[in-house]
Amino acid sequence: MSDPTAPEIARRTYSGIRLGVVMVILALGFAVWREIASSQEACVQRSLSAYFYTPVRPVFVGALLLIGFAFIVMWGKTALEDAVLNIAGLLLSVVALVPTLDANYCSVPASAGGGEATTGTARISDSDLISANADTVARSFTALLFALVVILVLVAILTLRAWAAGRKPSAGMRAAYLATWLAAAAVVALLYWLYRDADDPDSAFNQDVHGWSANIAVGLVIVAVFLAARENRNDPQRHQWFWLYGSLGVAMVVTAVVFKGGDEVGLFSGWLDSHATFVVEAILIAFIAVFWVFQTIERRRDRAPTY
Repeated sequence: MSDPTAPEIARRTYSGIRLGVVMVILALGFAVWREIASSQEACVQRSLSAYFYTPVRPVFVGALLLIGFAFIVMWGKTALEDAVLNIAGLLLSVVALVPTLDANYCSVPASAGGGEATTGTARISDSDLISANADTVARSFTALLFALVVILVLVAILTLRAWAAGRKPSAGMRAAYLATWLAAAAVVALLYWLYRDADDPDSAFNQDVHGWSANIAVGLVIVAVFLAARENRNDPQRHQWFWLYGSLGVAMVVTAVVFKGGDEVGLFSGWLDSHATFVVEAILIAFIAVFWVFQTIERRRDRAPTY
């Protein structure tokens, strides 16, 4: 976006996508709050992902897909930043479409586990949850894999044609682009390999893919935050951004370590003992929104419109 000849429509599209990410995070927070307020005794699920099985599902899935899309299509200022956001966006799409099995704290409607809908709730086993949602996961996940393969092929063809026509970046940038493409292709291949065992309720696909994808995606976003801090480290006029990004990155790491680590070692009790995952997910997604706002403001110097 630093090209001063970039058309106005392109620059406004850029800012629109950036603002859209913040809006869908706010929409997701509002939808979850409404669900909590409407539930019996204002019950909160054990994790944010558990709201996949509630009326919040369309907002939850749509928000993560939109955030993932934005992470992929928005170019980073460096090849490394671009790479980590691309992979994070890919994995967030997986989180959206492959549901967690941690969905029974408040219970979920019996219909979510394949039973008849009732006015109350029922505790549902993991195998029933997997079976009841297998067709939905199969259609959506294979569609995601198909789209990713098509994108990888198109990117490879268009990039090679551009390089053959003499429009080559530096050798270092070419190596970075190739590494990013190979990393994305490896992730897609691994996801397909894991999906082949989707019929087994105890498979890694059903038991672990959601959690692995969420944890790695958030970790990559934290890396992107620290990369943004490093980009401003040596610019005296932008040194405040170094401290803002750096502080945000440290806050994200501390949040993840305290809540996830504390949960693992049994540090918490009471409500927090059951809801440590929900708390850390809610805080980290709020921090992601803050990071995106920071970047949207800071990168106005690259001729993005200020509205």
